[in-house]
Amino acid sequence: MSGAAHTPGPKRITLFGGIVLFLASWHLFGGLNDNVTSRAAMITAIVEHGTPYIDAYADLAGDKAFVDGHYYSEKAPLPTLIMTPVWWAVRTTGLAGPPKADTLDPALIRLAGFLFGSMPFALIVTLIWLRLRARTRGFPAAIAATCACFGSFLFLFSGVFFSHLPGAALLLLAFIARERGRMATCGFLAGAAVLCEYTLAVFPAVWVLLHLRPFDARAIGRTALGALPAAILFIAYNLVLFGRPVVIGYTHQVGYDFLHETAGFGPPSLHHLWHLVLTDYRGLLFYAPVLFPAIIVFLTTPRTVKWFMDPVIVPSVFSMVLLSGFGGWWGGWTYGPRYLTAAAALLLFHCLPAPADRRWARTAFFPLALFGLICAFAAKDTVGFSLPTEYHHPMIEVVWPAIGTMHASDQWPVLLGLAPGLCTALFLALFTAGLFALHRIDAPQRDTA
Repeated sequence: MSGAAHTPGPKRITLFGGIVLFLASWHLFGGLNDNVTSRAAMITAIVEHGTPYIDAYADLAGDKAFVDGHYYSEKAPLPTLIMTPVWWAVRTTGLAGPPKADTLDPALIRLAGFLFGSMPFALIVTLIWLRLRARTRGFPAAIAATCACFGSFLFLFSGVFFSHLPGAALLLLAFIARERGRMATCGFLAGAAVLCEYTLAVFPAVWVLLHLRPFDARAIGRTALGALPAAILFIAYNLVLFGRPVVIGYTHQVGYDFLHETAGFGPPSLHHLWHLVLTDYRGLLFYAPVLFPAIIVFLTTPRTVKWFMDPVIVPSVFSMVLLSGFGGWWGGWTYGPRYLTAAAALLLFHCLPAPADRRWARTAFFPLALFGLICAFAAKDTVGFSLPTEYHHPMIEVVWPAIGTMHASDQWPVLLGLAPGLCTALFLALFTAGLFALHRIDAPQRDTA
């Protein structure tokens, strides 16, 4: 059995993250998904027209809010606000030309997919790898972390301009800061995560509540102080766009009347919770299968902190219960429970070392990871992250029948003229080679008994 691992040096961490980022960026979505176009429309409107409202692109943006006679992006603002100056620089330097009339540039959507999909995904994988190295013995940390994440629904949103992965990465960094006692940093990062996805507020709220027993005024104060910049940015954003300090665009979303009162939230539903956690419709444990042994072992292992006081288990459960009462709990056209992306990332980070301590869990881990990889790669190569809402067994009803009949055209080598089928075969070969390379990066620094 291997002994404890040394902490990898910066070069090895960078090399590990670079390989994962390369694999995570093989697919870069450049299409017109409603979620994506809402953000891309606002970026384009600001850069091209100097206005935050998206009236000129309203027909292209399926998701939009209508406020005081104008159409706006209804999304949480941080990814859009960060991407806007990036795209302005790209346009100003001539790296991209002006978009065609009333269109959105696919290059904008792909670049944003890289920055807000591939990069946070690679960061999450790297952080989980480092956690496994620090917490396990005799367990192939690099392979386990990589297969666990690529074999989950998180991988489907890599390369896509959604807010779930950046929110998850920021929240994971906030949790790490909390573990290290850096409460102001925790509050700052958690606030930024909430500005990516509003429902993530459950996590810092629970973290503050956990400081009530025993009462720790210093930790609560520092967390609140750290979150203050996010609160100020949220208020300023609303004042500039809507003239009101507190506005959530979802409550003004066009075509979704159930959102207009209480932002679409109602009483929790056991039926919805069942589908969010277990079934092949949107089940967390189906679309991130390695979590099954990880959570079981974690919860059944004696530890100083009980599960009902655990800073990851408790807010994750609250998130699932909260979302079970949301009018759009299924997440629309999606692979897996996309609203639980942050919960999945934190649970992987927090619980994944646990299976290394039980023989049955170690035995089950890699078959489950392989199952997740097969499902995720099959979806990535066919319909991608958009599985139609009406299919209640999307893997067998949508994905499996599509295998061999279509190949994802969002693979970047396709833009260079390579056939999609060849790109798929090349990706599988590179992923296999990448696993060997990542294991080599990991293995030399482990002491042997």
